Amino acid sequence: MSTRILKRDELAQMLREWQAGQVSTEQLLRWANALDLSDEVDFEDWEGDDSVTNEVLAALDMLDMNLALPEDAPVYLAFLATPSGQFQSGYAEYQRALSAVDLVSRRKKLRGVPLYERFLQNQPQQDA
Repeated sequence: MSTRILKRDELAQMLREWQAGQVSTEQLLRWANALDLSDEVDFEDWEGDDSVTNEVLAALDMLDMNLALPEDAPVYLAFLATPSGQFQSGYAEYQRALSAVDLVSRRKKLRGVPLYERFLQNQPQQDA
């Protein structure tokens, strides 16, 4: 079987569909999980050991654990727009943007939502 090359634009399209409500969070998670776990998927944008596409796909494969929501799509899209050869600076900005998410509010918002609940069960009640 041949290797499938996942391109940034395909991943960006899925993110835009998620952001627009055309793809559910559960659908995006299943799609990302199937690709991330496959040994037959590779990425077009390797820079040594780094790939923006690989990083974003891995994050989407853990979007339930990371409490990600469609409103976070611009963070992933901005990282996918990182020019070739600028992985490190793009990754630093991506991490800054992710760290700006108010997780206390996010935990409150997602409490009781089945997709996220197992990752919230052990959270202290004072921030939930």
